[in-house]
Amino acid sequence: MQRVIIFLIAIPLLFACSTNNTKSDNNKTDDQPKVVTNVEDGAATISYAKEDMVVDSTRNETTSDKPKSISGLVSKTGKAEAERGTIEDEDEALNLRRARTQFTNGTTYYKEGELDKAIESFKNSLEFKPDNDKAFYNLGKIYYDQGQKELSLSYYKDAVRINPGDSLSLVAIGLLYYEKGNMEEALRYYNQTVDIAPKFGMVYFNRGTMFGQNKNYDQSLEDLTKAIQYDSENSEAYINRGLAYFYTKNIELACKDWKKAESMGNPKGKQAVEIYCSGKKKK
Repeated sequence: MQRVIIFLIAIPLLFACSTNNTKSDNNKTDDQPKVVTNVEDGAATISYAKEDMVVDSTRNETTSDKPKSISGLVSKTGKAEAERGTIEDEDEALNLRRARTQFTNGTTYYKEGELDKAIESFKNSLEFKPDNDKAFYNLGKIYYDQGQKELSLSYYKDAVRINPGDSLSLVAIGLLYYEKGNMEEALRYYNQTVDIAPKFGMVYFNRGTMFGQNKNYDQSLEDLTKAIQYDSENSEAYINRGLAYFYTKNIELACKDWKKAESMGNPKGKQAVEIYCSGKKKK
């Protein structure tokens, strides 16, 4: 009996370590987490590579003695970002320092694998600065890691409520709705992400893979091609685009993509090439 490779759903969450989780238009990191997906005789088992860090809002801060701007504080003169030396409300400045300390503690605990302490620290940070979208984002990620999907979803939505341009939270919400089987909502959030970050390779990968699973292969091919355009190092995009070509009877292009994935070290590419592109039928 010929083995069949099913259309894989391989949608890792993308979690960057930066001062701004909406980033630039490219929305790409060099250390995007890759999924681990095993394919065996028509069945796929999916696991997600655990990311080693949450968003760290303190990264790239300098130690200069020059007064720094404090995001989120409004000075008495009406400036959106007040310098430390010009803040008249000392309680507000103190709360911000406390919020930053708790946030830093949260990222440290997360790196050390102490997730309960990380959760407590991020929540404490929100007590002092309730409009910190990064803290909500990190709580969403940790609860996702723990399998508490409903809590994760609520925190990601809070992050988007505060920062509508948070493409990382938007794509995570899309994934969560996909996992709930709500394709309409998943598509809505993926579309929002594309509108905000039109060069974000991962969202095209997610949406294109979802289209493929729903047998909408033309749109799947379009999205996966864009995923490769904006993130050429994602071998999973070649695997899934190859599957879309395979199901549209274009075995030549399917094999080309699978061979590319194989050359990138993806074992699923090698498996597909051996089964479908070697010229030998396997029984």
